[in-house]
Amino acid sequence: MAQFTFINFKDSTTMMTTTNTTVFKRMGRILSLVFSDYNEARAFRSSFMRLVIYAILFIIGNKLNLVFDNVPDGRIFDGYAMAALFCGLSVLSGFMNNMICIGGCLTMLIFMIIKLAVSMAIGLIALPICVSMNMYRLIKCGIAIVDYNNET
Repeated sequence: MAQFTFINFKDSTTMMTTTNTTVFKRMGRILSLVFSDYNEARAFRSSFMRLVIYAILFIIGNKLNLVFDNVPDGRIFDGYAMAALFCGLSVLSGFMNNMICIGGCLTMLIFMIIKLAVSMAIGLIALPICVSMNMYRLIKCGIAIVDYNNET
C-alpha cells in the first residue's frame, strides 16, 4: 500500500532555521563566524586544503627521490612530479569522473595506467595554474578574515 506524506509550506521558518543550522555545522564554528556565505567558507577550505596537499606531496616526493636519483636537481623534479600527479588526477576527474570501462581486470589495469599517464602529462602543465588559482582564492577569502578581525 502506498504512503503519502504531505508537507505544510506555510511554516517555512522552521525549515530555514534547520537549513541555517546545518550550513553552519558544515562550515565549522570558526568559518561560520567569519564568512556569511557557505560557498565562501567552502572555497576557502578547499583552496587551503589543496595547497596543503600539494605541499605535503612535494615534500614526500622530495624526500623519497624515487625517479630522478642521479640527476643533480632530481629531488625537486620528484616533488614536482608527485604534486603534479595529484593535480592532474583532480583535473582529469572533472572530465572523466563517471566514465565506465567495461572489461576484465587487465582492461581496468590498462585503463588506470593510461589515466595515470595522461594525468601526469596534464598535471605537469596544470600544477602552476592550480596553485596560483588556489592562492588567489585563499588571498581573496583571507581579506574577509582580515576585515572580520578589524571589525571586532
